[in-house]
Amino acid sequence: MLLSLISIALASSHREAPAIALDPSADITDYYAFIDPNDSSKVVFIMNVNPLEAPGGGPNFNRFDDNVMYSIHIDNEGDGEEDIDLNFQFETTYSKDAFGYDTFIYNIGAVGDAGSVYQNQTYTVSRVDDGVESTILASGSVAPINVGTQSGSSGYNPSGTTPGSITTANIETSGNYSFFAGPRQDGFYVDLERTFDLLNLAGLDGTPNQNTLLGYNVHTIAIELPITSVTKDGLAATAANKNRVIASWATTSRRAVTVRRSTGVDTTSRGGWVQVSRLGNPLVNEVVIPNPYKDVFSASHPRDDLQFLPYVQTSLLGAYMDAVLGTSCPTSYDAGLGLGGREDLILAFLTGHSALGTMPDDYALGGAIPDESKSFGAFEALRMNLEGTGFGQWPDGRNVQDDVVDTALSAVCGLLVDGTAIPDGVDSTGLAYLSSFPFLGDPWAGDDHPNGTHDL
Repeated sequence: MLLSLISIALASSHREAPAIALDPSADITDYYAFIDPNDSSKVVFIMNVNPLEAPGGGPNFNRFDDNVMYSIHIDNEGDGEEDIDLNFQFETTYSKDAFGYDTFIYNIGAVGDAGSVYQNQTYTVSRVDDGVESTILASGSVAPINVGTQSGSSGYNPSGTTPGSITTANIETSGNYSFFAGPRQDGFYVDLERTFDLLNLAGLDGTPNQNTLLGYNVHTIAIELPITSVTKDGLAATAANKNRVIASWATTSRRAVTVRRSTGVDTTSRGGWVQVSRLGNPLVNEVVIPNPYKDVFSASHPRDDLQFLPYVQTSLLGAYMDAVLGTSCPTSYDAGLGLGGREDLILAFLTGHSALGTMPDDYALGGAIPDESKSFGAFEALRMNLEGTGFGQWPDGRNVQDDVVDTALSAVCGLLVDGTAIPDGVDSTGLAYLSSFPFLGDPWAGDDHPNGTHDL
């Protein structure tokens, strides 16, 4: 039965809060940060949006929203304030078909051929340091939808571990930076259907868990850059330099005011940017934050995360596991923080954990940050050891293949540090991760159909 409970409400960040569930183009499904396995001098950040994106969802396929700011934030000091912002903004344009007409379909001819796609998206990516200076890093084109086999899907390779020609054609490079934006396979795996069918427990009826996200796509923003460009001093990440741990998270934001017109066109947005979605560690808003506060968390800033501390100190999922399965997940753990409750979870997700290599060197909670007039705080973010001497998987960064459900369940039962895994019976079988940037597999085609009837 333990194996059967595991999936309870564990859906990474697919439709995790009431408000953002109604806004898929701004809904961050997953966030990854890891050292490039092909070049240890570089770090990769990836954010995905558009949960449960059906490959054949035409004629208006999922896309990035021109009215959304997609951002990756990096805190390299430990005070819960971003020191680096990487912001992506998109623009959608339409062109006439080969006969000079406005058209109702996505493409005429093979996707990837010049002029075949009539809905085009481009992006601009900028970097802001310490909130005061914005630098345009690059502009690029969004990779097109994998419409189907009749539309030239040979330009993508959904079952391969190397990127198809359309993917590589849309990787933008600028100096030591690389960028990608476009559709990808959803690399997260979980049994959503059985989880939310009144907690239909796998094994009780002889039916195993399966990855119900297999065959669905997401829209991905990926950036690769030198590690020295994100450390606080611009030096290599080492214990001696005391700069080897960073914290990062992704957000989406919309303008404060949207004006809709009765003509159905010329909708305008104005005012300042307002955050509508946030993701650092996976599963936090799903199984840590209670329903009445999920939208609050989506709009909150890490500096204010002490308001959510009680939900980390007391694991609701652990209580459910104990009640339903008779397990003995701990209710308290003394890590010497003086905060009470599950201090091991506070270390893992709010401060960094010395045993995992994600605690900044010579830092103490509430103490001074070396060489800064700032204090080290507790806040929710994805911490990462840039020297490569940490845990090597989530919650020390997050690789695209990490089984975060198994790890999260282990953490809930106090087994994270000793490495004991509690499996949910779902793995990455059927998914094809790339061995190079942007690492998530090429998107499924429009004539692949998820969950039993597709040819994957």
